[in-house]
Amino acid sequence: METQMIAKTILASFVALFAIVLAVVVMPSASAFGTIDGVYIDGVFYGNGENAGVFAGETLPVRVVFTASENQEDVRIVARIFGEAGLSEQTERFDVVQDSTYRKLLNIDLPFDIDPNESFILEITVESNSEEAASQQIMLEIQRDSYLVEILSVAGATEVAAGDTLSLDVVLKNRGRHEAEDTFVEASIPALGVTSRTFYGDLSSVDIDSESTPEKFDSAERRVFLRIPSNAATGVYDIEVTAFNDDSSTTVIKRVVVVGGLRTDIVSSGTTERVATGEKADFSMTIVNSGNTIKIYELVVDADAGLNVGLAESVVVVPAGSAKTVQITAESSEEGDYDFTVNVHSEGQVVQSKTFNAMVEGTSISSGNAAVVLTIILAIIFVVLLVVLIVLLTRKPETKEEFGESYY
Repeated sequence: METQMIAKTILASFVALFAIVLAVVVMPSASAFGTIDGVYIDGVFYGNGENAGVFAGETLPVRVVFTASENQEDVRIVARIFGEAGLSEQTERFDVVQDSTYRKLLNIDLPFDIDPNESFILEITVESNSEEAASQQIMLEIQRDSYLVEILSVAGATEVAAGDTLSLDVVLKNRGRHEAEDTFVEASIPALGVTSRTFYGDLSSVDIDSESTPEKFDSAERRVFLRIPSNAATGVYDIEVTAFNDDSSTTVIKRVVVVGGLRTDIVSSGTTERVATGEKADFSMTIVNSGNTIKIYELVVDADAGLNVGLAESVVVVPAGSAKTVQITAESSEEGDYDFTVNVHSEGQVVQSKTFNAMVEGTSISSGNAAVVLTIILAIIFVVLLVVLIVLLTRKPETKEEFGESYY
């Protein structure tokens, strides 16, 4: 009999305890100055003690609905995640008025590097300076994305000269639950039109180092090279670094200062020549490479119709700090005022240009015709001189009249 009484007492105690626990789970949290009416994670309602599935690395939007049962000052809502040290978020302090309902949003950044075997609890509390009003706990099932590659770091020089090569050390880590197969990294500077790609291979979901299986790692580091064009202008440029495979892609932006090289200059002795039809006008232009690397230039002519332009060299190699002169000829069989432009290309871009003018007038005079004309001119001069001489020789001298002297 006594044993039955003890059993009944124990059973009653368990029932009472179960009732208390059920009340805590089912009934909203009550306090001296308010209750938590609901907790919403990413728009979904969760009751006290329920499980919520979330993903590592994401920002968790938590909205708390709270009703005040009395006036209170300096109230705040705090969200804490147990299982991750120091992970919490809280609202600013605010005053509450009796029988008023408040809605507050907290954004919690979940870490990437979580332990899948660890348990996490989200605790929401409403508190003031003097007391804790209400609390609610939600079990968090934090899991990793199936496929996710993260760029841990991009290390490289912050300044590079035009014409040089920029090297970037890029570290990747597989944050997904599955192996990241055939992963690449592509670095580019869109403003300069340069890009480079490096193969990283397969990244394991976890590090594997055992005697029975080959070594596999969830992270890797490679070096990516970007060639800066020699004609790049001085400025700050964005470098886009993208890690990708068939299942995921992620991009980070890094900035670099490019110090532009010296310009390619063109010097010419004259830009206008006057010639007769059929004759060649001679021009020259000197290409000056003021940079610190050898350059190869391609010369392309754009001329008016009817004008034939010839280049002594269409491809010119100029060492660093040197210059080279190119001879140019232009001719036309018709009279007119002709323009032509010599465009200087380097690395696929026009780096400089020069415009010349050829004025074609009349016909050319040969050396034989010139001799005939000179003979005619000399003959005319001779005839004129001969006529003058004859006139002078045939002219009679003046006679002097003599008068006799008379005497009376």
